[in-house]
Amino acid sequence: MVELAYSGSASDAGTPAEEVASIFAAEFGVASVGLDDNFFDLGGDSLMAENLVLAVQQRFNLVLQTAVLLEAPTPRELAGLVGASAHPSRRLVVPVVGSRGSEPLAMVHGVSGSPLFANRFGDRLKQRYRLLAVRGMGVERGEKPYVSREDMIGSYFDGLKAATGRVPLVVGGICMGGIIAMELGRMAHEATGKRARVVLIDPPPLGSYWMRPNPDNGMNARRRRRLDHHVLYWQTLQALFEATGLGQARPGRVARHKVFKKTLTRALAGFTPPRYPCDLLVIASSEWGVETVGQFRAWAAGSGQLRTVVLPGKHDGFREANMEAIDDEIIRFLSDGGGDGAVHSTA
Repeated sequence: MVELAYSGSASDAGTPAEEVASIFAAEFGVASVGLDDNFFDLGGDSLMAENLVLAVQQRFNLVLQTAVLLEAPTPRELAGLVGASAHPSRRLVVPVVGSRGSEPLAMVHGVSGSPLFANRFGDRLKQRYRLLAVRGMGVERGEKPYVSREDMIGSYFDGLKAATGRVPLVVGGICMGGIIAMELGRMAHEATGKRARVVLIDPPPLGSYWMRPNPDNGMNARRRRRLDHHVLYWQTLQALFEATGLGQARPGRVARHKVFKKTLTRALAGFTPPRYPCDLLVIASSEWGVETVGQFRAWAAGSGQLRTVVLPGKHDGFREANMEAIDDEIIRFLSDGGGDGAVHSTA
């Protein structure tokens, strides 16, 4: 039988940090975890993050959101929050640990609502910008997703202003988050009269029902009703699991995430943001870029500057497979002050 423990000094034994390290070790299935071992470096993913944070909540009788691991990815840092008087249990905007720049760069979640994707940005980007991750409302227990697109994006905009003390003029998003980022940029332009800089990482086609490339992608009343039915189905299952005490068990968590995904899809499906002056960077996978690049070129025509980059790979796992290249393109785009109107493709 493997004994699960922490790896540290005797002076740390019995402390909250040691207990959190033991929770880390149990989740990763290893004999020991050091107090300064990083959750992401250990290979943690979104499901493991949920399990680990849930275990910490149960052990210390407190409320934390999964996104806390962006700020406190080590047992020592996470234990520091255990003794804090206020826990960031409902905050939508989360600073990414290691960011040292002064200019805020806000990145919006994808279809899962999880902000943990932001940890994959590299040190060079973090040195230049103050990275902020926007998580989805409804991914944590006790929350309800925003029903309307306007309420969701308005709350994100207000949250970014509160977190940074300024209007968010440099924003981005991954997958569906790119559509949200375009709207945040529009609101920033309307508030300041300045051109926002918007970064889209493999966004879906504009106005898409499926929220992915598909020959039959138009929206109609029948399809709108189908989206409503999907949301209602998963809401009913979620309520059932909560009523039977399974809200935090795996079935309950799956239902909660399905409710979020279906609600987000319903809010964004068929929507094309109105044009406004901005500088736009589109980094597309070769799988989706065949369709999406042309759409965004047409959208940006006469409205602002555009730079497009197509990198090899499929949409699923695109960020992980192209981490350094994506960071390079973001740095280049923001350093140049915007797009150059050209299409840059990488085979």
